[in-house]
Amino acid sequence: MQPADMSMVLAAFARMRYRDRDMMLRIAECTPAILGQFGANEITHYLAAFARLDVEHRLVFNLMAREIARKLHDFNAAQLGELVYAYARLKLRHQLLLDVLKKRMIEVIRAMRPWHLALIANGFARLNTSDERFFAILASEICRKIGEFEGKSLALVANAYARLGVRNRFLLELLGDEAFRRRGELEPQAIALLLNAHARLQMSNPLLFDYFAQDIPRRIRGHNLHSLCLISSAFAKARKSDEALFAKIGDYVCSHASELYPRALASFLFSFSEVDIRHGVLFYNAPDHVTENIKAYTTDELCMVGRAYGHFQMVHTLLFDSISTALPSHVLAEVEERQALLADAEEELDDEDTTPSSPLPKISSLIGLLEAYARLLIYHPGTLELLCDAIAAREPELVPALVVKVARACAALSFAHSGVLRLATQCMADQGQHLLEEDFDLLSAALEDLGVLSQDSRLMLATWQTCVESSCDVTKTNGQSA
Repeated sequence: MQPADMSMVLAAFARMRYRDRDMMLRIAECTPAILGQFGANEITHYLAAFARLDVEHRLVFNLMAREIARKLHDFNAAQLGELVYAYARLKLRHQLLLDVLKKRMIEVIRAMRPWHLALIANGFARLNTSDERFFAILASEICRKIGEFEGKSLALVANAYARLGVRNRFLLELLGDEAFRRRGELEPQAIALLLNAHARLQMSNPLLFDYFAQDIPRRIRGHNLHSLCLISSAFAKARKSDEALFAKIGDYVCSHASELYPRALASFLFSFSEVDIRHGVLFYNAPDHVTENIKAYTTDELCMVGRAYGHFQMVHTLLFDSISTALPSHVLAEVEERQALLADAEEELDDEDTTPSSPLPKISSLIGLLEAYARLLIYHPGTLELLCDAIAAREPELVPALVVKVARACAALSFAHSGVLRLATQCMADQGQHLLEEDFDLLSAALEDLGVLSQDSRLMLATWQTCVESSCDVTKTNGQSA
């Protein structure tokens, strides 16, 4: 087969959404021999078909990257957008190719249509690749053509900038204003992405949130669990508590309980707790889903569930017993042996023999779960030991405010963990002068409850500082004598 025939056949299968993996792999095997005969159009259709049908072939995509760079000026603006989309959809991050594509896209950016601008922004977000200069140029062109964007494209652009944490205030305000102007045309998923983008970037748009707080309950049948999950999370991050909206979302979730999946349920519970709205039916039935599907929940998700019930002081014994039983099988912190294995794995040349390790949970998640146990006075020594060990092992990630929370939680349960005591006393000695008045008092009270600190914590701090200064003076004196 010739390149034109290959790309035509693949494009036809992709258009029909029909995936024949064996046929596509046979075509991929024949590709390297005739790679030089591929033109810009054939390369674009070929790679786009593999991406749309979710068939990953690293060798072919790596070879094509070199061919794209060699024939870069043959690609037009629309084809560049399709190439970024193809690599991003399969999460194949080829940094050298991306650098070359960025230079070419800047040259032809005026010829790009809104949909391709949205594809490019979304593609770079999927690959977690941010470039301040490139995204400033991209934002300028998006602003220039904002009136031509459809609702879905507006949402994709906002979501891309939010995922990368690029805070372009002017662009986001313009996207918000244009979205509000076209509010009647927006699909549920687009609404969710726009609200979530504003919340993640902490850019307030009261008009947008106030309008959709009234509109979403009226159109809630058009939403699905994913869009409502994003919406509830956006309102929670923006600290906008609307009881009518959250009541409707809670009712919808309960009526679609059979469709729930772990991430959605954990996110709903956590969002409700963040805005301090308790939906009785949802919180009554959620533990059944968690206990039945406990193996499918990640550590972060279990922590989100535990934090939600801890916030409302709902002591659900079976739920927390399930969490305590599941935690030992989760990796909470790096250990020396695991770090060595990961280092060896990075040196392996054969990617097929290495499997990606599960990501560690956020340190804030572990501390939040520990606080939930303390708030509910659930004393489970094994779980407390496991959480405290993990927190102590991840000392570099801890800031003084988090150390205070950990110490308070252990003090509430009278659980004197050696690692936590070391962190707390070190924090008092090193950061005591810089702590806020309230944090200092809370930390000293926790240490006192754990039997470490005397009654006068400030006197103890002054004593430590005097000892440190005295040792420094002795060292200087000895140095001068010498």
